[in-house]
Amino acid sequence: MNDIMTQNEGFAGRCQKVLQVARQLFQEKPDWVTFFRETLGVKGAARAVFPSQNEYVQFEQSKEFSEIQKMVASLRTRKASGSKNEPTRVITVRLPESLHEALKAEASDHNTSMNKLCISKLLQVLIEDEKAAQAAAAAAPNRTATPAMPIPRPAQPAAAPVMAQTATPAQSPSFRSTYTPPTNPQQPRYGQ
Repeated sequence: MNDIMTQNEGFAGRCQKVLQVARQLFQEKPDWVTFFRETLGVKGAARAVFPSQNEYVQFEQSKEFSEIQKMVASLRTRKASGSKNEPTRVITVRLPESLHEALKAEASDHNTSMNKLCISKLLQVLIEDEKAAQAAAAAAPNRTATPAMPIPRPAQPAAAPVMAQTATPAQSPSFRSTYTPPTNPQQPRYGQ
């Protein structure tokens, strides 16, 4: 793509350009791996249009990115076993036994393999949670002296997965987490 023309289009125009590429490719009904590689992969349309990390992180928070993620999810539901023209790679992730057991239980609950579950979690985008956290952080300095009444949350069932009790790492612009803090302040947290 012409870098000068792309920079002059503005952020919204560049988001639309990537979405247009994604929609055209989606109409061809490729396997999800090919679609991901061509749209969001390292040499895909999004990286070509948003080459810097800051721009790409900003793109990840756009409605166009969310729509592309929905396309990936839709393609993943098809019974195809993946791209025949792209090799698979293996990574080793060291994690606590309790988290491993929780993932195993979750995969069993969803009647899927741990591999498919982990791929789903890696592809999952939690833009709504990030926006809510950003809005809460932005509103924090503007609070009045009158404390707001806390919103009651339903109690977690006794058999809640262990991974819902883990501590959250420090937030960074590219970090996404499914962590929800315990509702009971007396409940022990992982690592304490």
